[in-house]
Amino acid sequence: MPDVIEQAGADLPPFTYEGDARSLAALLGLGAWLLLLAVLWLVVGATWWVLAILALPAAPALWEIMQNPKAELSLDSTQLRWSCPRSEGEILVSEIERVALTTRWDFSTRTTIHTKPGTRHNLPPAVQPPGHTWEEVLKSRGIAVTRQHFTSF
Repeated sequence: MPDVIEQAGADLPPFTYEGDARSLAALLGLGAWLLLLAVLWLVVGATWWVLAILALPAAPALWEIMQNPKAELSLDSTQLRWSCPRSEGEILVSEIERVALTTRWDFSTRTTIHTKPGTRHNLPPAVQPPGHTWEEVLKSRGIAVTRQHFTSF
């Protein structure tokens, strides 16, 4: 019997994910909205104050694209770390009881980390890897994963 108990996933290389605000979807969405405003101005002849009101929803997207905040997540054999402009944290892998992946009605996925001491940590959506990649990475490291589909809260 070996003296050292190997942790599942200890021989795997660290997993890292980096995201930023300048995604193709954000650029296309902002471009489509601004194109719509240009059509309203040039073709329909909308007044400046109507265009100003309709341009307000584009302001946060434009600001985020200009700032281009970075989001990072890393998981190695001992620790899970994440950071984004509004949140950062780290949890020892040995303290993780399970990870719940919840699919919402808007088809976004939320990650909740349940720890052995009984605390819960919600990962910011910006640091979550896309698709089933995140679930596969967690399972390959021996972390229990539960899936919940289409919850309202």
